[in-house]
Amino acid sequence: MAKLSQIQCRSIVFRYFLTEGWLPAGTNEDNWGDVTVRDLELDDPPLPGNPDLQKGRAALDVQNLFHILGSKIPSPLGRLREPALTLRDFADWCRAEQIE
Repeated sequence: MAKLSQIQCRSIVFRYFLTEGWLPAGTNEDNWGDVTVRDLELDDPPLPGNPDLQKGRAALDVQNLFHILGSKIPSPLGRLREPALTLRDFADWCRAEQIE
């Protein structure tokens, strides 16, 4: 498996949340990295039986995108449970945690 570059990892994260419609109004290519998990409003409000349903789906989708591009990352679900985490930091975590 090949490790993806920082630019590739950031592109995956930006495009995923953009195409899935999770980015808040006013988000653009210049400020997307400052968007926090809280701003995405994933699981807001949470389902009583599965409070991380949307976060789990996003984690699996991002993990799958890395796999499709020839890389591998551990499940990012734990990171997506951190409300103050920015998408830039999330993308950088994905880059750092790639498995060879």
